[in-house]
Amino acid sequence: MPIRGTRGPKRVEENTRAAGLTLTETDLAAIDKILPQGGFGARYVDGALPTWV
Repeated sequence: MPIRGTRGPKRVEENTRAAGLTLTETDLAAIDKILPQGGFGARYVDGALPTWV
């Protein structure tokens, strides 16, 4: 599956290697604690939208 926003070959390689990771129950619990509703939603939380000058 393509990852949108990948900017170069180095990032494609990093993202491809991530597919080989195995998450433990401890890892999944930590992720659930940080993102209890999952990782879907707005790209930036309220107040964190970057500004460009």
